[in-house]
Amino acid sequence: MLVNVKKTKAMSKMVVKICGLQSVEAAQVAIDNGADLLGVICVPNRKRTVDAEVAKSISNLCRSKNVKLVGVFRNQSKEDVAKIAQDYNLNVVQLHGDEDWKEYDSFIPLPIIKRLVFPRDVEILSQLQNTDCQPLFDSEAGGTGEKLDWQSIGKWYSDANLSNGYILAGGLNPDNVRDALKIPGVIGVDVSGGVESDGMKDNEKIKTFLFNAHSL
Repeated sequence: MLVNVKKTKAMSKMVVKICGLQSVEAAQVAIDNGADLLGVICVPNRKRTVDAEVAKSISNLCRSKNVKLVGVFRNQSKEDVAKIAQDYNLNVVQLHGDEDWKEYDSFIPLPIIKRLVFPRDVEILSQLQNTDCQPLFDSEAGGTGEKLDWQSIGKWYSDANLSNGYILAGGLNPDNVRDALKIPGVIGVDVSGGVESDGMKDNEKIKTFLFNAHSL
């Protein structure tokens, strides 16, 4: 194992994640305003891919403030994921592709967030009950601002009678986050593009999103 960290439950309360961070300044704003999780994109050659040195600086900031840092990966080998997790001192690994979560779960001793697409992947959510792997509903690509069909997801969750919830992403912004948190089964929200202006993190939008998310 490349990451010598004992597994713990990824989430145990309503959480708010600010993702796609590329600067220490935006990370500091997110932490100061109550973010539970910060996310950095570790997929090569994407518009939000984090610089390695910036990722390490954000990681140091998170450690000093007791905030968890999530690294987002997509169809990368488990060896590469484990190496980057070690280099960036990640707390959580998020798999955003077609990975078999079980392979990564047995190889990387960190909590895992697994992206699911609704309704295609609903059976996987059932498999994740009472594991260290936390489900997250998002669009296929993620970070596009595409709003999911929240009502259909909530109805399916209620009808499925599941005990563990999921994180909701996809099209979230400061104006709709309160509504998202009312959907059945939601235990957290994950935003990236919804707190940006002109492709860059907007500090005021981050503040407003976090204020609204925590004001219920």
